[in-house]
Amino acid sequence: MKSLIVGLTAVILPLAAFGDEVYLKSGGQLSGRIVSRSATTIEVDVGAGRIKVPASTVLRIEEGRSALQEYEERAGQLAAGDVAGWVALGEWASGKGLGTQAREAYNRALKASPNDPRANAALGNVQVDGRWMSEDESYRARGYVQYQGDWVTPAEHQALLRESAAADEQARVRQETDSRVREAEARADEAEARARQAEAEAQQPVEGLPLWYGWGAGPVAWPTGPIVGPGAPARPATRPATRPAVPR
Repeated sequence: MKSLIVGLTAVILPLAAFGDEVYLKSGGQLSGRIVSRSATTIEVDVGAGRIKVPASTVLRIEEGRSALQEYEERAGQLAAGDVAGWVALGEWASGKGLGTQAREAYNRALKASPNDPRANAALGNVQVDGRWMSEDESYRARGYVQYQGDWVTPAEHQALLRESAAADEQARVRQETDSRVREAEARADEAEARARQAEAEAQQPVEGLPLWYGWGAGPVAWPTGPIVGPGAPARPATRPATRPAVPR
């Protein structure tokens, strides 16, 4: 609470100088006009609004005459149709930093004389075809279009819309291209992984078949000589063939 009051004081002090001064125990200070006071709270009108502070946080109060108080006294002496008086009061309030009260005075002048140039100019109004209107209204009256916070001509508006649409289309195409590239890379990685797996499986020996099985291009030749070794079947001995007698 104390830090908030100190922060507000730093902003408000220049706006309502030479009024009631409320000094706080925290070191802060409020300048304005005290509008209410009780045993628990003190309310100060600082021009831009009213601030209430606990009475326990107040160190001391120095009463004086504020610019806001003087504005209210001057405004109370002006007639409703006194255009020059309200314009002059608005200029005086603006010079004292009382922006809210200055706008109030200028609007009172316009209520009595809507075409008064000084009050209109002070409020930021502009004249278009002999009519006073706000700046936004003047742009609309001249056919301008508001685009992203700026007023542009209809031709500029259409060009900006085309540029925005083209940029959106480029972003969409770029996004689709990136997506296709990522998909192609993923498919290539998957194919490479399958190829490595197939190569590894091809290098493994087949279980259950002798290593020499199926070698050679011709038919398999089984040995014709005697098979020597344990368990080999006995082969009957053959007698040499007799040659036939040759006649003498």
